[in-house]
Amino acid sequence: MMDVLEQWKSWIIQANRAFAYDQFELACNCYQQALTLLAEHWPEAGRHGPTAGELDSESLIVCLSISVQNLAETYARQGRRRRCRGLLKRTLRQFSQWQQRQPLPMEVDAALLRERSRLWRELCRLEQIPASPGHYSIECHTARLH
Repeated sequence: MMDVLEQWKSWIIQANRAFAYDQFELACNCYQQALTLLAEHWPEAGRHGPTAGELDSESLIVCLSISVQNLAETYARQGRRRRCRGLLKRTLRQFSQWQQRQPLPMEVDAALLRERSRLWRELCRLEQIPASPGHYSIECHTARLH
């Protein structure tokens, strides 16, 4: 059985491939599947150390951020700017709430802060892009994990 990280990478690879061929609906579906997978494993990683096949909290945060950024890029490419902004803003709020809810280990807090910064940068970049989706280059993010 594939562990969570391998499953996530598989969804991201499929989504990035679809994105590269302008198959945006398929890319959206795959990125959303990656997000769903992570959401299903968040409670286990957030409460205690990972068991076999689970992601540690830091990796989970990074994977979630990558998935959200890619999905937001796909929405932007489709001209769905409102949905793109909404996704980024919701995720930024969620990351902020996680940091405020309880004291977190320094590494997890640092990961949340780093990924919030990346999401914020994406949101600011989107605000500066012309409304026409063809006027900027798209970079699908890949795993920044070890």
